[in-house]
Amino acid sequence: MAGRAALGTLLVIVAAIPLVAVIGDFVVARGNHSLRDEVDRRQHLINQGAQLAHVNQALIRQIAVVAVKERDTKLRELLSQNGITINVTPPPSPDGGKGG
Repeated sequence: MAGRAALGTLLVIVAAIPLVAVIGDFVVARGNHSLRDEVDRRQHLINQGAQLAHVNQALIRQIAVVAVKERDTKLRELLSQNGITINVTPPPSPDGGKGG
């Protein structure tokens, strides 16, 4: 009878192993879900930053155009203080630069 009791205990332990594995898998899956949510949130911020960078460049370009057209020295100084230099290229001459 002692052999049967030991065998029964062994079978219960062997049957409990898949249950423990399922519980462990559930815990790991929940942790992965949390990590995935965090990665998705950060990726969204990165994408927003890239979109805002394009808007920022367009805005700076338009401010620079206005500063040049209006000859606004204060606006040029403001851009310069923020590390933005304006390079004005003269429009091409109607004769193609041949001088006449």
